[in-house]
Amino acid sequence: MNKIVVFGACGFIGQHLVKALATVSENQIIAFDRFSDYENTLNNPFVNFKNVKIVPGNFFNRTDVMNVLENTDYVFHLVSSTNPVSSSNDPFIDIDTNIKSSIELFELCVEYNIKKIIFPSSGGTIYGDIDSLQISEEIVPKPRSPYGISKLTIEHYLRYFKHISNLNYIVYRIGNPYGPGQNIFGKQGVIPIFMHKFLLQEPITIYGDGTMIRDYVYIDDLINMIVKSYDKDNQFSEYNLGSGQGHTVNELINSIEKHTGYSVGSKHIDVPLTFVYKSVLDINRFVQEFNIRPTVSLDEGIKRTWQYVKDLK
Repeated sequence: MNKIVVFGACGFIGQHLVKALATVSENQIIAFDRFSDYENTLNNPFVNFKNVKIVPGNFFNRTDVMNVLENTDYVFHLVSSTNPVSSSNDPFIDIDTNIKSSIELFELCVEYNIKKIIFPSSGGTIYGDIDSLQISEEIVPKPRSPYGISKLTIEHYLRYFKHISNLNYIVYRIGNPYGPGQNIFGKQGVIPIFMHKFLLQEPITIYGDGTMIRDYVYIDDLINMIVKSYDKDNQFSEYNLGSGQGHTVNELINSIEKHTGYSVGSKHIDVPLTFVYKSVLDINRFVQEFNIRPTVSLDEGIKRTWQYVKDLK
């Protein structure tokens, strides 16, 4: 029986991850987050899981973090105070919060003899603009946004702590995750943002001409890949996790229109300078080592996600 701490348990990936970890094992799961909307209420996302302990806390407070690391085996670091847009507006936020707090966490993981730390990085931003059909882990990352730079910097610090303290870790470079439970009122993720607009029947905003290409991975596929591999002896330290398929923004819109049964207006704006035009991940390293691959097509994933979103009315 292992003790697993998930920092950032209230986020989109975090909620799905905690539930999956609690379902497939008898391990003790510590769900750590601010829990401002859930603390001491019956509407918390983990109320039905007896092996999940909710711990409200501030990840940027060293004492709060220390309090949950005693006798811990695995640590998932899912906390980020920024997104690609906000980090570009103020690059110092990433340095002062995400990078600094990550280093402090790694120091504590060494002190508390953690078996392995798991860090979901950003496969969509750390590589930059790569002229390749698919981006493999062998390609030298050249991020062009502060968000991608900070994610790659945190990866470098994990290598540093592995070198000096033998801290075991695994990095998942994730594409563009989407699916039920994603915040449709947020500012990150084109699919939930578009679906919110469709729900309100309001015009959508498109960067450029809609031909930007991304690797969209359905949340159930992503969680399955993580949960079935994180505690294994990993041959490599970094793995791309995505669908391995590229789709344009226009394809997304066509699929959403198909499953909603209607169209909304649109306006086109300039693409931010920090955005990459194309990002499709080569997931062969992960598939070959763990024999796990995604199974949900984009169209099926859009269908399932819309079923969730329309019920939010």
